[in-house]
Amino acid sequence: MINFLSVPVLKVQVEVFSILIVFGVILLFMIYANVQLKKADPFARPTGVVLFCTIYVEFIRKLTVDNMGKKAGMRYAPYIGSIAVYMLLSNLSGLFGLAQPTANYSVTLTLALITFVLIQYTNYRTNGLKQFFHRFIEPYPPFIIMNIFGTIAPLISMSLRLFGNITSGSTLMMLFYAFTGFLSGFVPFIGKFDFIGVIIAPAFHAYFDVFAGFIQTYIFLMLTTIFIGIELPQE
Repeated sequence: MINFLSVPVLKVQVEVFSILIVFGVILLFMIYANVQLKKADPFARPTGVVLFCTIYVEFIRKLTVDNMGKKAGMRYAPYIGSIAVYMLLSNLSGLFGLAQPTANYSVTLTLALITFVLIQYTNYRTNGLKQFFHRFIEPYPPFIIMNIFGTIAPLISMSLRLFGNITSGSTLMMLFYAFTGFLSGFVPFIGKFDFIGVIIAPAFHAYFDVFAGFIQTYIFLMLTTIFIGIELPQE
């Protein structure tokens, strides 16, 4: 007879639901934008969603081309544009009461791992298989350990930087609300409601959620394009 009480319960991390919600929002927006772009007059001045998509595509294309060259920049632009949308919405999702996906290290590690694989793949395509492995013993074989650590450093630094900044912002806001709730409790009648936090919190959210969300997304994109661009042949 099976003792169901001894069977371990599978716990789903709360960020999983946020990931699904963010993915759903992106999917719905892409469907809507696709419909609007198909209906738009190519000779008319873009407005609304069409204008937003035009500006966004130009921004991503300029970012990739400036750091990776025209040929590689155009090839990698769709990937850079995709992770930019996902990361930005994930970073800003805390404003809507969701657990930020980028506050989970498995998410940031996965994003950094994709970039790491692209860096190594670009190096292999540029220099060939022999030089791909020979670089680990340059300029002398005893440098192999340092070269290995230098190779995996972007994976560690990019994943921890994004995770650390988003997690620290969430933690600070949680402590802030706990403190303002404590202070509000001293006020009779209305003290059960954290009215102090409601008044002061927007300024902190503007920095820890909005500003930090944008800047961390931009830094991740810049590092991705620069690291890959370094491995590309000079045009």
